[in-house]
Amino acid sequence: MDYYYGTLSGNSARSAFALGEAGVAYTPHPIAAPHGENREAPYLALNPMGKVPALVDGDLQLWESNAINWYLAEKHPAARLLPASIAGRASVQRWLMFQASHVTPACAAFYRRTNQRVRTVWKADSDDKQFAFGRSELGRYLPVLDQALAGRDWLEGDFSLADIAYAPHLAMVAQGEAGYDFAPTPNVQAWLKRLWARPAWQKAVEMSLAGAV
Repeated sequence: MDYYYGTLSGNSARSAFALGEAGVAYTPHPIAAPHGENREAPYLALNPMGKVPALVDGDLQLWESNAINWYLAEKHPAARLLPASIAGRASVQRWLMFQASHVTPACAAFYRRTNQRVRTVWKADSDDKQFAFGRSELGRYLPVLDQALAGRDWLEGDFSLADIAYAPHLAMVAQGEAGYDFAPTPNVQAWLKRLWARPAWQKAVEMSLAGAV
């Protein structure tokens, strides 16, 4: 199994986290996306979008971090990254869609202003309107997670892909003196502490987010 990932990439950290939790043996291939390596022909042959990460397992070439993670969970059921029931798996899918469609875009608008490492490496920024919108949207979305976490450690009761999905970009908004304040959502705050304490997450940070969290 070959894993192609970027540095300072939340999406890469998401799949690195899942690889670690699944206990998968793989060969890592760092891609220097800020220098354009992701736009060169060899990598575009793996991912025509030119984005990281990508996974190659035999004849399978897969991109999109949540798709990679779902494949890993299906292939390695002993890791128990997905619930056994159809209803439980549908609920995990719901959290993955909520993350990708709502929470992560709001995070990006926020950390492109507040995370100095991201701004330096990616030459990224948010204007005042985008930043205010991102902060406002996080104020809408995080209470949804907070309510779901009331009385439980993980979004679906047991640790799963649903929890893994949120680790990177919420870590990136937390960084720095102007980092996002999670105090108004105490269940989320406690959940993130549990999430970021996991050894597989620590390794994912070393691979993909060094200097950003």
